[in-house]
This record gives sequence, C-alpha cells and structure tokens, in this order.
Amino acid sequence: MPNDITAVEPVRGATVPATIIDSAERIAESYADYLTDESGYGPPAADRLVFAGDETEVVHVLVEAASRGEPVTVSAARTGIAGGAVPRGGTLLSLSTMQRVLGVRKLPDGRWAIRAEPGISIADLAGRLEGRDLGIDPSTLSDDERRELDSFIADETSWFYPPDPTEDTAHLGATVATNASGARTFRYGATRAHVRGIRVALTTGGVLAIERGAVTADGRAFTVRRLDGSVAEVVVPSYSMPATKNAAGLFAAPGIDLVDLFIGSEGTLGVVTEIEIVLSRKPAGMLSALAFLPSDADAVALVRHARGDLVDAPRPGVVDPVAIEFFDSKSLDFLRRRKGEEGTSSKIPELPGDAGAGVLFEQDFADEDALMEIYDAWEELLAAHGSSMEQTWGGMEEADLERLKALRHSLPEQVNGTIARTKAVHPEIHKIGTDIAVPAESLEEMFRVYREGLDGTGLDYVVFGHIGDSHLHVNILPRDPDELRRGKELALRFAEHAVGLGGTVSGEHGIGKLKHDFLRVLYGDSGLAEMAAVKKALDPDCILNRGVMFPEELL
Repeated sequence: MPNDITAVEPVRGATVPATIIDSAERIAESYADYLTDESGYGPPAADRLVFAGDETEVVHVLVEAASRGEPVTVSAARTGIAGGAVPRGGTLLSLSTMQRVLGVRKLPDGRWAIRAEPGISIADLAGRLEGRDLGIDPSTLSDDERRELDSFIADETSWFYPPDPTEDTAHLGATVATNASGARTFRYGATRAHVRGIRVALTTGGVLAIERGAVTADGRAFTVRRLDGSVAEVVVPSYSMPATKNAAGLFAAPGIDLVDLFIGSEGTLGVVTEIEIVLSRKPAGMLSALAFLPSDADAVALVRHARGDLVDAPRPGVVDPVAIEFFDSKSLDFLRRRKGEEGTSSKIPELPGDAGAGVLFEQDFADEDALMEIYDAWEELLAAHGSSMEQTWGGMEEADLERLKALRHSLPEQVNGTIARTKAVHPEIHKIGTDIAVPAESLEEMFRVYREGLDGTGLDYVVFGHIGDSHLHVNILPRDPDELRRGKELALRFAEHAVGLGGTVSGEHGIGKLKHDFLRVLYGDSGLAEMAAVKKALDPDCILNRGVMFPEELL
C-alpha cells in the first residue's frame, strides 16, 4: 500500500453561505455559549466567529487565517471537559451547521456505511437510523446512490452506530477528533473501530480524502502532497502506546493507517469535514440493570467475575456484558446527601438504605428464552457477591430504564452543580477529574491507590465510571484554593502510578488545554516534541487549536 497522499480540492455542498461575526464584543454578548465547553476553562476570547456551511468554507477560513498568522479554534457541541474548544483569541470556527447525512452504501461484508458531515449529533444520527429517514436529498444522488439508499430503507435488519459518549448531544466530528467512547466501548470499542474513512481540511489549502486501508505508513513515515505542489514529510511519533482504552496523544505505531493519525488528534492536525462510519446490527433486546452490593470490594469482585478475569471462578457461560458501569460508596452517599438537601423537588431516585456500591450492567439478547437464561446466569453471579436480581433496578420497561437513566445522569450533574456553587465563592475553583484507565489485572490495585491517597485528606470526592474497561473517574470537589492545589497534586500522582502499571492518563476525554502535564507523564518531553513535529508538518503556520494536546511553546 502507498504511504503517500495528495490533497484534493474541497467540495461545495452548502445551500446557505457561512455566517461570520467579526466583533469580539458582539460574540461575547450574543454568542457567549460558543466560547465555553463543560470544563470551565477560561477566560475565553474570540475576535471572529464563523459558522461554516460546507467543506469549501472550512478550507477558506483556514487558508485566510494562516495568511494572517491568526489562531483558529474548532468548535462543535462543546461537550468536552478538557478545554479544547475554548478559544484564546483569533477565529472560532463552528461546525455546528454542517449536519447533513450525505450518503449510504453497503459494504462487501453486508454492513452499511453512512457518510455524514461533522456537525450531526450522536442523538440525531441515532434518531435518523431508528426512523430510517436519513434526511438525504435524493436529487443530490446518482442513480447508483439512490438505489443504495432505497435498499437501506427497505432492509428489515435494524442498524445502529455503537459509540455512545456520555453526552449524546456530542457532534460526530468531535467524537472522531477525540476518539470518543462511552459505556459500550467494553463490547464495541471506541470511535476509531467504526470509522471507515474521513475527509480532512488542511490549513495549507485542500482536503485529504482518506479511506481506511488506502494509505499506511512506511515504517513511521507518510508523504503528503499539498495543493500548491509542496510536500510534507510526516514522521509518526516513536513512543509506545498503552494497551488500554486510550485517548491520550497522537495515535502512533509502525505501519499505521493514515486515518488513525487524525482520529484522536483533537483537531490539531486538520479539520474533519466528512466521516464515513460503519453501522452494526442492532440487538433484538437489551437487559439493563443496576445491582446494589454491600461494599465497594464486593462490587469490584463482581466486575472481575463478570469480565471473566478469575481463573478459579469462571463466569456463567451466557454472561457477556455490553457495558459495565460503577458507582462507589462515596457516590451513593453523595447522592443521598444531595437528595436530602434538595427535598421533594429532587429528581435523584431514592436509593436503598443498605446499598454500599452499585454496578450497572447491560447485556443484549436475541429472544425471550435467551433473556431468561441470561437472567438466571446473572442471578448466580450476583449471589456469589452478596447481591441478587431482586436487589437490582432495571429491566426493559420504560419506567425502569428512566430510573436508571436518572441515576446515571444525576451523579455528574450534581458534581458539576456542587462545583458551580463553590465557584461562585472561589472563581478559580474547578472540578479535578481523572480519566485514567489501567490494564484489567490492575483494577483492584488502582482502586486501592485512589482510596489510600484520598482517605484522610479531608477532600470530598466520588469514584464512578466505565469499570468494564478498568476506566474509573475520580472526581475531587475542592472547596477552597488549598484543596484545589492538593487535589491537583494527587491527580498527578495517580496518573504516574497508572502509567507505571501500563495504563493511560486519558481513557476518553483527551488532553485538551488542561492536561499537558499528564501527557508528559505518559510520553515524556520527547514524545510531546514528536507530536509537535507532526503538527508542524501538516499545519506549518501552527494556527490550528493552539495549546491543545501539548504546550504552545513547543511550536
């Protein structure tokens, strides 16, 4: 396979021109929501806000900004928590109006692939797939493309897109730029596993149209031919990546696919303008249940058993979870406390008084007989760890699922609300959230390190997250500047320990502008320098998403 690629002209597709706001004052007054993400990072500033309508306009914005040496920050749905979408001057480029599904085709293996613009949300995409109404204008399609669309609509098999980031309002393009994941990563893998091809706008003009398998590195080298005929030699970083769920730094390995260099690059190398994703067959049914256990230790032991980690205690044969989530004792106590403070108006579900920890699991099934077999197997598994199916919430009824959803979303919402109240008194305060994932065999050790490091400090904290991937979020809630300082020091110590175990400093949220020190723990100064070299090869004026992933001084 070749290791070189030539940029092509951008494609015009918008029906309305780009919207441009050239006043920093007007942006701050009327478009303030576009200046922030969920990280609380700031203060933000933008001299120019552009809502691009198509690929041609994206390229035009990048080339114009490069000619002025002006930084460009790319913005999507702003659901990130690492500050990546927060501008610090220059142009803010929003892709939120690029929401079209462009086409559908059947792959040789019988699956369907969908082409879409980056601004479509995960929730909107799911809705279109569920209703078999992709919103494609047939007049824009060739005869062959129309036949493919008609065939997809007539297909009796249900199809879905597996990646499920916690915020389903996240935009598809941003989830590709960050290699986003979610609870179902345990079964289906992160976004990278579902991307067939991408189109990427370059700051030098033109677009790279990359199909998976078409361009791979010669060792660690790619050659990119720009529209003006100049050539960029791109050398993939030499570090080894952790063998865990990972969203930290540029993807790197000998012989990598060029698609993978851009996935997870956090918008530092180019702007994704089109994505082709591969759909999966939707399960006939899904059992969702939240099991309450006596203690955190019982919950962690249940998870290891359900994952099949235990040689001396094999899991029941039909147990094969799609996702496993965890809520520690501190999380449940925190929610009980908040419910008591909010009173009858609280939307937090009433938790069992004797619940010491919670494990939420999901497993798909083909029919009623299979469901009963799965139910019995989980009953056996739970009984071995001090719980039972009678001590769970869940099932398949809408009311049960709504209660699970309410609990799942209440915890991060209440954490963020607590921080917001503290921030009103101490503006410099922010949540300290780890994003660490470790190898499966290190789950218990890492959880012990969290507890030993935090207990006795007086810091308020909760631990929850994607325990199926050994990917737990420690959320420290500082109440004053001293607690903020101590919490940050602890988080860095946790990252150092995880890396020593072969883990990563970011399992899903990326590095953004907030976690440079964590990435340095993982890859060292030499790794950060190699990433900066890749950026300079593809974005020679270094205007794109400055300060994201690695410090600006490396540029």
